[in-house]
Amino acid sequence: MRLNDLLGRRVLDAEGDVIGNVADVRLVQDGPMLVSMQRALRVDGLIVVENRHTRLFGYERHVGPELLRRLIHARLGEVWYLPWDDIEEITDEGVTIAPRRADLRPLEDLARY
Repeated sequence: MRLNDLLGRRVLDAEGDVIGNVADVRLVQDGPMLVSMQRALRVDGLIVVENRHTRLFGYERHVGPELLRRLIHARLGEVWYLPWDDIEEITDEGVTIAPRRADLRPLEDLARY
């Protein structure tokens, strides 16, 4: 599977409710050493956006002017970070995750680490 295949895919929680769509992936460079003398990338998690047809502009975190961040959040709805370990299944219909919507971690929390 290619990363591009994940983008836009519907995400369903443990109860079968649609919570949003995959808007981005978070990569971590901690894999094995490559010939280029850099470590390989691995998928650490998914960024899920509540509103379906949106793009991330970088203001969904704690960056940029407050007014602009509020406007972006109003357009995006909720934005969550979903660790790769929480994914149960990836099918053509969507991504099924183990936690419920209420248990998801906001992307803003990840930006503070």
